[in-house]
Amino acid sequence: MLIKVIQKFNVRMMKLKNTILVLFVLLLFMPGIVSFPQEIKTFDFKNIFDKYGVNGCFVLYDKSNDFYICYNEARCDSGFLPASTFKIPNAIIALEEGLVSDTSDIFCWDGREWPQESWNHNQTLGTAIQNSCIWVFFNIAKKTGIEKYHQYLQLFGYGNQDIEGPYDRFWLTGNLRISAFQQVEFLRKFYDYNLGVSHASIDTVKDIIILKKSGEYTISGKTGGTEINNNNYIMWLVGYIEMDSDVYFFATNFTSDDYEKTSHARYDITYSILSELGLIEWRN
Repeated sequence: MLIKVIQKFNVRMMKLKNTILVLFVLLLFMPGIVSFPQEIKTFDFKNIFDKYGVNGCFVLYDKSNDFYICYNEARCDSGFLPASTFKIPNAIIALEEGLVSDTSDIFCWDGREWPQESWNHNQTLGTAIQNSCIWVFFNIAKKTGIEKYHQYLQLFGYGNQDIEGPYDRFWLTGNLRISAFQQVEFLRKFYDYNLGVSHASIDTVKDIIILKKSGEYTISGKTGGTEINNNNYIMWLVGYIEMDSDVYFFATNFTSDDYEKTSHARYDITYSILSELGLIEWRN
């Protein structure tokens, strides 16, 4: 399905393909180089981001055909705080460390009133992911400890692996950075059980990050958003689409000066792009 869309961009892609061919020839004569870079096809989705008045990027990896699609490639390669997208590795770590045994275990609310009403009651790992309930993951971080996190992030190859900052929320405010390309690479390893953790932990997390199901596809993933400086926010949606035997991994991010106004734009922008690529049907 995606190949048909790609064919419409063949003329625009010719210069890129020629560049890749030149690089390949050069690599053949460079000692010690044994791998060929995967193809990146650039698309222009600026109008979709402009609709929401934000500057952002999008990357998608087509597993079956082994190539990337991206918009705003330089930004796709730039690192940002992962915010609540880090709840995916965080949930894996909680399961691996035995802090929660399955999705029926209860995290007890301590009575503190949070601004989001869905946080103000007991949670399971599933509801904590779905509601993006930060206090559950603050508690998980305190019990896990910074040394364990460092080990897991090295094991996962997650972002820049720099967890300097508040030990119980370094993914929201600290030195940890991850790019859109790196988000996709992490999700590929996650999906294919290549993170060095148990299949059971991966399967549990896969079950609780499903966002949207239809008869033709399933979209799984996680949003994220946090302030990066003076009312300027990084906003994320990362995940993957399963369609029959095909899997497509994606990451969208953008910066915004209005968290509430652009919160749902994470879905609208991503689903609009996926629709333009012919992967889903979406009307905003």
